[in-house]
Amino acid sequence: MRYATLPLLAGISLAAISCTDQSPVSPALTPEVRAARVTTPGTGPWARVVEGETGPGSLYALYIPTDWNGDAIYFAHGIRPPLDPITLDANNQDNFLEVRDALGALGYAFAYSSFSENGLAVKDGAQRTHQLRAFLTSELPGKPEHNYLAGYSLGALVALDVAERFPGHYDGALAMCGMVGGTPRELQYIGDVRALFDYYYPGVLPGDVISVPEPPITIPELQGRVITAVRANPLGLYAIASTAQTPLAFAPIGSVGDPTSPAFQSLVGSLITALYYQLLGTPDVLGRTHGHSPYDNRNTIYTMGTLVAPAPVPSALIASMIAASNGTPVTPGVTRYDITPDAQNYLDRYYVPTGRLTIPVVSVHNFFDPLVPFFHEPALAQITAAAGASSMLLQRGVPNYGHCNFSTPLVVSSFQTLTNWVTTGVKPAA
Repeated sequence: MRYATLPLLAGISLAAISCTDQSPVSPALTPEVRAARVTTPGTGPWARVVEGETGPGSLYALYIPTDWNGDAIYFAHGIRPPLDPITLDANNQDNFLEVRDALGALGYAFAYSSFSENGLAVKDGAQRTHQLRAFLTSELPGKPEHNYLAGYSLGALVALDVAERFPGHYDGALAMCGMVGGTPRELQYIGDVRALFDYYYPGVLPGDVISVPEPPITIPELQGRVITAVRANPLGLYAIASTAQTPLAFAPIGSVGDPTSPAFQSLVGSLITALYYQLLGTPDVLGRTHGHSPYDNRNTIYTMGTLVAPAPVPSALIASMIAASNGTPVTPGVTRYDITPDAQNYLDRYYVPTGRLTIPVVSVHNFFDPLVPFFHEPALAQITAAAGASSMLLQRGVPNYGHCNFSTPLVVSSFQTLTNWVTTGVKPAA
């Protein structure tokens, strides 16, 4: 889900991890448990809405449709800023309210939770989402025939986690724009972008990959600093985007050498997105790893990937810049960092998918995602294949730029693809 909207982007979203304890930078929670409140909407597809709170401080909402079709959906939201208030509806991010009501119009009962904390809360999100099943069933006229999980971004990983651990409770899962290749891959990408940015643009941003001074710089200040640096030295931008470890997404419209083109603007936007996430999310991540480094590039050898540069720029020049970023005995390269074993264990636990799928999972992703790169999809496919469960995974790519900027019809049709698969037993074509 989105932290904020930035110029040069269709939107910005964050997704990542969780922990065994509440984040030390999350807001204080009200200790009392609120009694459930029942309302009857005057319009729309809902006959009844039940809102309540479960400990510690997690809000939930249950939407009972006027014409229930016998099935239920449990939705997990994307990441929210650690210091933001805990709320059920965060300004209709990613068309959530429209998607909820569109599915309600089709007769699905719908449940979702705020989680107990904001930030990178995979563990808490999985617990609170799994709780919804009992809450919703208690409010329905009968036991649901089918139970479906769904989630955006961070919530997609939450849904996948719950689907893998509790397959007997659910019939299928829809993962949208998710970091489904696992938390370590996402944090490695964000960390590599920051490490390379500091190498090509030293001193432009405060702190480093694992240290961010408080308070963080504002979004306009971040944009100003990055745009000014890129204008002065666009080769650094092209080198980062052309590095195999940091494939910055961009809309393939126009030339990346034309500052007025969607290609160039979205490329800069993807750089800003990754840096924004790193600056805002680092204190939360470090709080969850007890201050231990969650990032490691000690043995990373940065290599040339797909060239992202206008025609006048020789590929050999970009390749030499990337090679130089690794350093030599006489010339330093990127700053090197070491992850601690306990931090690595934490990232793996919250969460790297096992791939052992026993219920259908549909995963949908933009090809040009500036925050959660599309590389998560082939990673999930490889993990699932290694577990011998490829028959339970359907992946679809959308030729758009942006993170979770799916239209409501696309989300609904993706969900119907999942339900058709579940009810017919026939896996749809990719």
